[in-house]
Amino acid sequence: MKTPRFADHRRHFGLIQAAIARAADPRRAVTAHLSRSRRGIRIDARLFPLTSDSRVVVVAFGKAAAGIAQAAAEILGNAWTRGLVVVPHGSRIRALARTEIIEAGHPLPDRGSLHAGRAAERLLAGLQAQDYLLALISGGGSAMLELPRKGLSLEDLRDTQALLLRSGAPIEEINVVRRGLSFIKGGGLARLASPARTLGLILSDVVGDPLTAIASGPTVLTPAPRTGAALKVLRRYKLESQVPPAVLETLRAAPAPPRPAPRPFNRIVASNRTALAAAADEAGRLGFRVRVVTRRMVGEARSVGSDLARRALRPVRRPTALLLGGETTVVVRGDGRGGRNQELALSAALEMEGAPAVALMALATDGVDGPTDAAGAIVTGETASRLRAEGVDPAAALETNDSYPALDKVGALIRTGPTGTNVNDVVVVLKYPP
Repeated sequence: MKTPRFADHRRHFGLIQAAIARAADPRRAVTAHLSRSRRGIRIDARLFPLTSDSRVVVVAFGKAAAGIAQAAAEILGNAWTRGLVVVPHGSRIRALARTEIIEAGHPLPDRGSLHAGRAAERLLAGLQAQDYLLALISGGGSAMLELPRKGLSLEDLRDTQALLLRSGAPIEEINVVRRGLSFIKGGGLARLASPARTLGLILSDVVGDPLTAIASGPTVLTPAPRTGAALKVLRRYKLESQVPPAVLETLRAAPAPPRPAPRPFNRIVASNRTALAAAADEAGRLGFRVRVVTRRMVGEARSVGSDLARRALRPVRRPTALLLGGETTVVVRGDGRGGRNQELALSAALEMEGAPAVALMALATDGVDGPTDAAGAIVTGETASRLRAEGVDPAAALETNDSYPALDKVGALIRTGPTGTNVNDVVVVLKYPP
């Protein structure tokens, strides 16, 4: 095997990126865990029996909904009784028998999200104990399937979630508030299907894979929303005076006792660990010594980027790949354009300026990094000086959250288009010996 050379770093990143995409493919993930036999539905080793009058109703939602639903439909065949598939706007999905397909918004809910929530409520009404809800859940589902509590408008939800997203709050805390405002989240979808049992197949886009946080836990039975916890999140980020009055009224009101439901069965079929393992295997195949720095990458993007870059500057005797998986956050200070991966990469580029034989790729596996058409960026020790040569001050761009146009200026952006999956972010540093 040839020793990897810095001159080939773009090709190396491309091969690692392709390995990540294969590992996070939703059809592949579902096929590996779901099967059907004459006796019923099987998820891994668990059999869920079907009787002659059993119905299987499918609700798929999130960024990977199209791929998951199509794979499940092929496996279930005529056992698929009725379905609802909620996909991001502009998704390509072929028609499925006995199934309604709705396009909805992300990262903020829109009218399609409310339409999907009402459609799910109608679809699940009247299910019986011998029936099943098969819930196919992926990242982005929290915004795309919504049934707000009484007294809340779409604008109330959008304004609140926009404030939370701009605050830099981690997704776990954002979802605490979301659960207090929704009949879908916190096990609400499973309760709508009761007395039928819910079976959940989940692609995780949350660090550590907590089921309550992925799409706000629609198939995880939780107690009545803890309004005190949601209000505490708003206070922590100084948002209590900024959210709509109806939101505060809802969160302060005593919630009704939740409807009982059979205990759901949930299985994570793909996650950031899956993607990180694929990246590690491919980097090793290419001849790099692989070190997984963390599987729980969190924190503000610019801080993570600069800290990682300092680590990347340590000399190596043999080609080395540093891998990180998770999801950072951005505190919006300016009015620029960018995303968390672009901001991480730009921060790293500043720290690595002038360093030879080192490159960094920050990648959103869904192909969408923030409100841009980029999936992330690739930077080296030459990036910051190239920006200056183009008349761009990289430090100023970072300060105003304007990483997108800066990195675009020097051809550093990664553009894949929406990938149809979502298992968080992967950051790869490739270090080459002199």
